[in-house]
Amino acid sequence: MFSLTRVPKKHKKEPPLTPLSHEELLRQAPGVAAMERLFAGLDGILFCIKDCEGRYLSANDAFLRRARVNDPRDLMGRSAKEFFPPLLAAGYEQQDARVISHGEETHDRLEMITNADGGTGWYLSDKVPIQNRDDEVIGIAVTSRELQSSAKNDPRYAKLAAVIEHMREHFDEPLRIGELVAKTQLSLSSFERLTRSLLKVSPRQYLTRIRVGAAAECLRDTDDSLGKIAQDCGFCDQATFCRQFKAITGMTAGSYRKLSQHARGIRRLSQA
Repeated sequence: MFSLTRVPKKHKKEPPLTPLSHEELLRQAPGVAAMERLFAGLDGILFCIKDCEGRYLSANDAFLRRARVNDPRDLMGRSAKEFFPPLLAAGYEQQDARVISHGEETHDRLEMITNADGGTGWYLSDKVPIQNRDDEVIGIAVTSRELQSSAKNDPRYAKLAAVIEHMREHFDEPLRIGELVAKTQLSLSSFERLTRSLLKVSPRQYLTRIRVGAAAECLRDTDDSLGKIAQDCGFCDQATFCRQFKAITGMTAGSYRKLSQHARGIRRLSQA
């Protein structure tokens, strides 16, 4: 989406330890102001800037809606774990730490992010380090765009649209990728290549992510057993569900439920 000068490895310096204010960030990296104006009004792209400790220094309106924050001042100086489910926040922080410590960009990384309605969706994220005049990494800039919306902007998406929509509407059924592809004019290999190009995952992996996203909502919002959630979300059995959920999210389904429901309880208390 955009690029800032990458720190050569042989000249790489450690991030400054002193936390930055937004004003100090702009003083040390004046180009950030133009970056903020560029993304301020873009509704389809989430944008934020964090310091090296993971504290938010800036965000556009689209990001604020995902964090369910009305006043941007309530976001500044706080970290992801205060606004997003613990599992998701931990993943963001791990990725941010790698970008900051190595001074290198990452692009098109698939992440699960909370939507404005409280549900979750898959997004493609770009992260670049922000450096001052001394080539020190002083923060990180992040953009995220919804996976399906991003793909829809590509004219090739029309070839996949019917199958993708069928997956999203019928993920709870025993779907076979080969039978779905037969409804298109593509061979299985061509469909696989196109899906990987547009969605960054295979058709089977994309279907699994849809199911995991639906299961995450069930874990967060219901008291249904793991077996029932597995059945309702299209997994062949509870063991497969638990294995795939942990492989994609990095946390067991039971742990995700405890943490997400605990976080929901804290939010309710803070709003009371």
